[in-house]
Amino acid sequence: MPKQDRATTKAVRKTAQRTECVSLCVILARKDIQSRWSDHIWEPAGVVLDAPKGVHGKIREEGNGFVHYFMECDPLELHRKDAPAYRENLAQAGGGSLWVVLGEEDEEEEALPYNVQLVTASPYEAQDYLDSGELVVEVVEMPQLLQAFIGEYVENCPEEEEFIKRKQTKKHNDNHSFGQQALHEIRDLEKKRH
Repeated sequence: MPKQDRATTKAVRKTAQRTECVSLCVILARKDIQSRWSDHIWEPAGVVLDAPKGVHGKIREEGNGFVHYFMECDPLELHRKDAPAYRENLAQAGGGSLWVVLGEEDEEEEALPYNVQLVTASPYEAQDYLDSGELVVEVVEMPQLLQAFIGEYVENCPEEEEFIKRKQTKKHNDNHSFGQQALHEIRDLEKKRH
């Protein structure tokens, strides 16, 4: 295993043991296109684990017709209640995906037109953001190191107990109390009192 991969693995494991979070950085691509309405598009191209701090908006890579920028974001949080969703995600072809949720940047002085609202490994959480229709939600490939880490995390999560509906037993109580009498019985009692 290369030295950098070992360092990244150690950092991911150390962070996860302490907080169940994984620090990462989104790569935003600006791609040239031929269109009447625009000369380029913006879309997430992937994620990088343990990117250095202070790289937001800086160029990571340039090529023919594209530029990749770093976008700093909050760590990827793993929650035990979402373990079934992670399990389902990892079972997909390719070993799993991440969903990047982008919001439009309000401040004009920002170099990039979007900010990262969330990165998630749960397809259900991503679907909630897709249903809102207000944010951009794109799927990117999950790095193999992160696949292994989430797989280990899911294995260590307790399985959800299956819900068992219990039958309610009826209680027979011959002693009627106030408010449980039938309406016709109450009318008969009222008539007897008068």
